[in-house]
Amino acid sequence: MRSISKVAKDWWDYTTLDEEILKDAARLTEKDIMQLQRPGFKVKFYDTLEEFYLAEALEYIHCWKKATKNMPTGICGPIGPTEQLPLVAMLVNELEINLKYVHFWAMDEWYISGREMPISNPLSFAKADLELCFKRINKELRMSDENMHFLRADNIFYKNLLLDPLNINKIIARFFSPVNNYLPKSRVLNNKSGYS
Repeated sequence: MRSISKVAKDWWDYTTLDEEILKDAARLTEKDIMQLQRPGFKVKFYDTLEEFYLAEALEYIHCWKKATKNMPTGICGPIGPTEQLPLVAMLVNELEINLKYVHFWAMDEWYISGREMPISNPLSFAKADLELCFKRINKELRMSDENMHFLRADNIFYKNLLLDPLNINKIIARFFSPVNNYLPKSRVLNNKSGYS
């Protein structure tokens, strides 16, 4: 039986992990962690937080620079940490990277009373992404609203996730379907969002 979440009693989160797993993880050495590398999964260590945040920002830049009309690219961004987001905007502006063929999928959003957190709420993750990154990008370089995909109650199976965390594969399959199959209604924003 899993532990009860220390964050919220019905949640399935890091506080519900088995105590032995946490103890095993705490004993891992740098060498142990490096051995976790495999094709498609690199382990990197950074000497400073600044280097880490810049590396995070450069992931966005490297991905987005590859975008073309025939081969759009995208990145799925978590909400934490957020320190890389202003760096992303600065780099896009400085390097004049046109984001016309780029997509962004948000990984996180609060879910309350059967709905996503309204973007007007200061705790909204979509609001944080927009204000820390996307609204800081020069208008002529920005991606379109249609290419920004934020989580909403009607575009992801939150209820299934909350009731059965093991359904995560279904959620991933739906949310990360290829761009060509992605439903336009998946956007939380519209032209009234103030973004365009």
